[in-house]
Amino acid sequence: MPILQNIPIALLPEEVIASQGRRHVRPELLHDAAQVIALGQTLWQPQAVYDWFDVRAVDGEQVRLDHPARPGMESVLHVGPKAGLLADAQRALVSVATIGPALEREVGELQRAGEGLTSYLLDTAGVLALGAVGASLRCLVEETAAAQGWGVSEALAPGSLVGWQVRGQRELCSLLPLDAIGVRLNEYCVLEPYKSFSVVIGLGSGYTRIKVGSACKYCALQHTCWRRREDPS
Repeated sequence: MPILQNIPIALLPEEVIASQGRRHVRPELLHDAAQVIALGQTLWQPQAVYDWFDVRAVDGEQVRLDHPARPGMESVLHVGPKAGLLADAQRALVSVATIGPALEREVGELQRAGEGLTSYLLDTAGVLALGAVGASLRCLVEETAAAQGWGVSEALAPGSLVGWQVRGQRELCSLLPLDAIGVRLNEYCVLEPYKSFSVVIGLGSGYTRIKVGSACKYCALQHTCWRRREDPS
């Protein structure tokens, strides 16, 4: 099963600070952000395990998938009321990605040492780094779709897409060997390390968009989430 590695992560201090909603930034804060980015580069290990599935059908709130490597074996994702977002999909990328556990451990060590600001900035850089992994996956889907003359869907995930409960991670994660990238699903259906995510993206001739869209507009936290990504469409 393919593993995406060697993912470039290039962050700017201004990005780290801007993600906190600050308009006026002290030069020393930018210096601190630059330092945590340099530290982060020694800690994060970005990678993603993924595979492609044929979309057999979307039935109500369910998406039925066929694995090309396992003919006749069907998998079902209970996506919920927004399952129709995959109605035009002929194939789907299913992936779990992470930046590994080292950054989280360092954030904890800094907190215990009383380095509150540094730990916060490092954690923020980790979130942005994970976003960069997501961007690489979106590029992979867009390039694959373009080669077929297809379009793409939004990026969808359990626990984020309204109506797709976090317990849906069990169905999704059962399709991939998470141990190949050092990720596990805990008893609460949360991925560990915590700087990890799962995603499903559809591809098909029925889609008109060429860039993977954001599902933020379908999220219950759309008006309060500081990580909201604007939909390019």
